[in-house]
Amino acid sequence: MTITISQAEAYQIERIAHSGLGREQTAKLIDAGEWSTIQDSYPKADPEMLQSQKSKLTAALKNGYTISFPTFNGVRNLLHLRFGLEEDKDYVVDDKSVQGLKTDEPTAAILRTMFEPLWKVETNSGQLSIIHISKL
Repeated sequence: MTITISQAEAYQIERIAHSGLGREQTAKLIDAGEWSTIQDSYPKADPEMLQSQKSKLTAALKNGYTISFPTFNGVRNLLHLRFGLEEDKDYVVDDKSVQGLKTDEPTAAILRTMFEPLWKVETNSGQLSIIHISKL
């Protein structure tokens, strides 16, 4: 089952995971309440948020997540935080949509889970687009 988390929670766990700990280790540290180890790797970690949402964030790291209300900037930031993708290098933006993203199907499936139903993630001619539903 996919967990629904806020955009701020997604930022928090992705920043921690990509600070050198990785997703599995981050989940274990959150579950164990190892806040000092987390903050050694990512000093801006919010132990209060992590503690209050411990089971939800651990499950999100292990099983994937949907973001309750992803913004356009949130989509762009999470493309960078989670996948290391950069605007104008890996994709372009056009009228509050992401265009021309070249990715594999497993990554596209993760993006669909993260951003839909507020964003439509579709593949056309081998390139991925992420379009806000209001633009469809």
